[in-house]
Amino acid sequence: GLSDPYCKVKIGLQRARTKVCPKTLNPHWDEKFTFFVDHIDESHIKFKVMDYDRGFRDDLIGYCELNLSMFPIDDDPRVFTEKLLDEGSTENLGSIKFSVIITSESNSSPSPDMDWNIRDHMTPGSSVTSSGKPCALTRALPDGISPSSRRKKFDDRDNLRSTSPFQERHLTGVLSVTLVEAQNLRPMNKDGSSDPYCKFKLGHQKYKSKVMRRTLDPIWKERFEIRVYSDSSKVLEISVYDEEFGFSDNFIGSAEVDIGDLEESRTYKREIELDNNGGVMICIFNLSNINNNDNESACELTPEDFIDLRKTYALSYNPLHYLTYNWEHVEDVGVLVVKIIKCIDLPEAETIIGTSDPFCSIEVENTQVRTPTLYKTNAPVWNKQFKFNIRDIHSTLNIRVFDEDKNKYNFLGAVKLPILEAHTIHRCLLKDRKLERVAFGEIFLETELIYNPLRAAIKTLLPCEENLMYEEPKFKRNLFMQNFKRVYALANIALSIGLWVQKIYNWDNRARSALFLILYIVLIATFELYMVPMFAAIVIIYEFLARWVGFKSFETWILNSDGHDQLSKEEDSDEGEEFSITAKMKMVMGVCQTVQNSLDYVASYCERVKNLFNWTIPFLSFMAATFLITGTIVIYFIPLRWLIMLWGINKFTVKLRNPDYEENQELLNFLSRLPSDVELNQMRIISKDSSKTKRGTLKSRRK
Repeated sequence: GLSDPYCKVKIGLQRARTKVCPKTLNPHWDEKFTFFVDHIDESHIKFKVMDYDRGFRDDLIGYCELNLSMFPIDDDPRVFTEKLLDEGSTENLGSIKFSVIITSESNSSPSPDMDWNIRDHMTPGSSVTSSGKPCALTRALPDGISPSSRRKKFDDRDNLRSTSPFQERHLTGVLSVTLVEAQNLRPMNKDGSSDPYCKFKLGHQKYKSKVMRRTLDPIWKERFEIRVYSDSSKVLEISVYDEEFGFSDNFIGSAEVDIGDLEESRTYKREIELDNNGGVMICIFNLSNINNNDNESACELTPEDFIDLRKTYALSYNPLHYLTYNWEHVEDVGVLVVKIIKCIDLPEAETIIGTSDPFCSIEVENTQVRTPTLYKTNAPVWNKQFKFNIRDIHSTLNIRVFDEDKNKYNFLGAVKLPILEAHTIHRCLLKDRKLERVAFGEIFLETELIYNPLRAAIKTLLPCEENLMYEEPKFKRNLFMQNFKRVYALANIALSIGLWVQKIYNWDNRARSALFLILYIVLIATFELYMVPMFAAIVIIYEFLARWVGFKSFETWILNSDGHDQLSKEEDSDEGEEFSITAKMKMVMGVCQTVQNSLDYVASYCERVKNLFNWTIPFLSFMAATFLITGTIVIYFIPLRWLIMLWGINKFTVKLRNPDYEENQELLNFLSRLPSDVELNQMRIISKDSSKTKRGTLKSRRK
């Protein structure tokens, strides 16, 4: 005996539809629609009330059609009641209540009372046209209940474009809410877990997170951007529910956040306690002002401001005060000032119009701000300046350009820059989402970094700040192949170094081998522990000189080695080929087989070392004990320096003494005689009695 009604409104070719009110015969919509009409006398407004049927065709409940000439123009809104009709039916189908407001261009100076009434009946995102076309505003009124809180998805760009004197509600900012995680949620399932999801509500806007299965400590890492209007509520409602299939979801807890206390362009990390002992929510809030203000900078800093900032983070001339001050304020490293100037040659997101509605998002260390949206342009000019407090100068500046659409943001391009290089004007080509290839468009920006070097050095030794929006990448074939090639390249570099050392041992170049033999003897004879950091510093200084003076770096030596040349030839031959799907699958199988065999090799030798100390093979363990005791005695009486020198001289001269000598790895050969755990299991002898006992145990488990 119930219906799921909704209403269709039509004027000419313009149509609108309300939400569905489930299981009721007295629906309350309280929704507003705007239509543009050229000739009122010839236009009709038609209401059709339908019953929603999931999976089937919707049923008509009734309709009514009226001429717009019966409604007064530029008058106070009134409530009209009309009976619903249906062809061939005489029964009472119900009635519909609505209000119609018609305004025209001729009323350029309406009375204050009428101005107020029209504002009450205007829909968010609609406007009264000033192009000469009358505008009919229609509203389906409630019957004694509060307005529905279902979120309407509408285009807020009309608010920014409107020049109507009636327009009062306008977009003032965007609240970015990052839902990081929740902790210690109240269990709602019988197994002591929950399937939580989170809802955000600001005014009529609602957003919902994804559902996390069977956990009391969900990690969402989702970001929502909620529009803030001049007359909207300043309280953000947060609710957490437990999803139940086939039943109403269980309420876990809720909380409220007053966004009126949030300063613009500043990031807040809050731990919010839910009521009813529901748990704790961890969220990040950032309120961005989207008003353009005639391209004035958001936080324009004068030269005097920069002088004050430099004095704040400058080195103190008093050494005692300098050290004390920096240790007390180690978290406050410096300030980064970013000025987004403009973009050019952006792609056309709206193919019909041939333009975009771009805005720029800037993110540094979990702090995110955005520029205003500039409509219908491929070359936006913002000239907006933002200031970020820096806690780690090794973090990055992430800039992304989006096209603002009705219900989503289309990605246009991105740039990622290290903060340490932020000291000049940049003209950067935009890259794709993965920051691997060049996309369309360029961005112009100016950056200035002011920081304290001592605090930056101290902060470098402390743990990095966690990126709250970082998500571990899922398994992908291309990513797997890329990582394998990276490891493979590093392994081949190590192999190239080994081949180069092997050539020295083989005396392929006698002069070079003799020189390294003399250097080896002198180094071992005079070696001290302080030489280890000294040699590392020499390598770093040499690489610095190679970079700025033009010396040949160590990396160049490695790249010019024979082993690396052979690797480069193999890679070049692979890049020149185009592989089919079958060939790619075989390549992936080959890589997986290589990884599998490598893991087996490492695990086997680790298990053999363990079995050596466990006396799994007594003969080999006895040999190892004998060698270790003998080595202990030798090292006790002979200095280790001379033992290493004798080993090196033997390694260098073995090819001179015996040209037919083959390389031998005594330690690996010894360990290869020991079985791994897999081999031990394969060699284990199973007696008849033990097999019967095992079979009986298996049968009892099956029963």
